[in-house]
Amino acid sequence: MTIHRVFNGCVALALASLLVLVRVYEKSIFYDPLLDYFHTNFQNRPIPELNLPLLVLSTTGRYIINSLLSLAVIWFLYKKRSYLKASAWTYLFAGTALGVFFTILCTLDGDFVKMALFYTRRFFIHPILLFIMVAGLYYLKSKSTSRL
Repeated sequence: MTIHRVFNGCVALALASLLVLVRVYEKSIFYDPLLDYFHTNFQNRPIPELNLPLLVLSTTGRYIINSLLSLAVIWFLYKKRSYLKASAWTYLFAGTALGVFFTILCTLDGDFVKMALFYTRRFFIHPILLFIMVAGLYYLKSKSTSRL
């Protein structure tokens, strides 16, 4: 293992730690009344009053922070511009679709809406795509290396 691989792995680990810090300090950094709501028995309670523009702005900001950190992790793990470009397009598409869906769900109410909002919000604010992208890109890299 070369020193460059060790260095890149350490940087990727440090960036992943920053993702953890975003999660640890989420309550003090971001406006999210749904955070406490979803920690309760939310199925039996109405969705709380939301400042929708502030919630969407805060949630989108969090998605952008997570996306940028995730893209940096991907870069330091693979150092391939094509992987980074494909990942960036994936994050852009997913962020747009999730943002629109999240905003619509915040204006509705109902049992199905609560569960859809719960899972959409979870996918929107947590770096779940990073795990999917790292695994997919690793598989792609291993397939391309095995052909050589």
